[in-house]
Amino acid sequence: MSIKKIIIDCDCGTDDAVALVLLISAHKLKKIEIKAITCVAGNAPVDCVVKNVFRTLQVCDSLDIPVYKGAHSSLISIERTVKAADLSYHGSDGFGDYYKDNVDISKLQDEHAVVAIKNIINKYPNEISVLCLAPLTNIALVIKMFPEILDNVKDFYAMGGNSTAKGNTTSQAEFNFYIDPESVHIVLESNKKPFWLLPWETCIKSTLTHDWRYNVLGKLNTKTIELINNAEKSIVLKAEKNKKYQPCDAIIAGIILDSKLIEEVHDYHADIELAGSKTRGQVVLDHLQTNKSNIWLIENINFDRFKELLLSAFDETYEPNILKTL
Repeated sequence: MSIKKIIIDCDCGTDDAVALVLLISAHKLKKIEIKAITCVAGNAPVDCVVKNVFRTLQVCDSLDIPVYKGAHSSLISIERTVKAADLSYHGSDGFGDYYKDNVDISKLQDEHAVVAIKNIINKYPNEISVLCLAPLTNIALVIKMFPEILDNVKDFYAMGGNSTAKGNTTSQAEFNFYIDPESVHIVLESNKKPFWLLPWETCIKSTLTHDWRYNVLGKLNTKTIELINNAEKSIVLKAEKNKKYQPCDAIIAGIILDSKLIEEVHDYHADIELAGSKTRGQVVLDHLQTNKSNIWLIENINFDRFKELLLSAFDETYEPNILKTL
């Protein structure tokens, strides 16, 4: 069986970094091949995203993975989306404003992320899975500039949006999709390949406790968990005690590695609200099924198995190591 080839498009906040650690661990075990990490503005300005990616690659000893810088803002930066971007849940730099030292980004590729995505997909027709952990700006741009990639891409996996109008940025909208809903519309309406969507409602079903996160996972003696612990320090103070640990981007990263994480999935036609005064950025599902399905909506996850995946990724000596068995 050929190894799954992946492009990771991210706006590297702390949950993106957890996703990267998980994926890089699988990459080192030759379970997947990361062809590129592309950066886009979202959790932080794109220059900060680049730094966070390199800081993560550094602690993972994986500076050989190519990194590309992409879009610095959403397609349409209206006042509401600008304010949402300023929420800075992950700190102003995406890593909780913890790190004050400079990180070496000299290996940043010269090519723009959008061009790199096109080139890689076209070089490996029907082999590249694109993992979307951020606003879909880079993906929409590559579709508009190089539409032939939709004939050549294998599939998409994305964390974003919602299924029952629950939001985390507005009452009705999730952050990744709210920041650039025009890009979401372009991708959903143009795409003709499988699109696996993990919505906010599925993430908040997490059974992972903060106690487990900080007193089990967080107590591992590794460089990777030290990075995440430091970056999350200011975020922990914001977390309500009754909430669960919800590393959303890491969950979809786990799914692209291990389909056994999925316990319930349904196909729908989905679009996104662009004009609503109260519902901009909300995913709209066609429950009447009058339109052809364009997404696979992931509705339930095996969080116990996901927990084991995280332990396997952050501690290579952990047994049983699920990553090694994939």
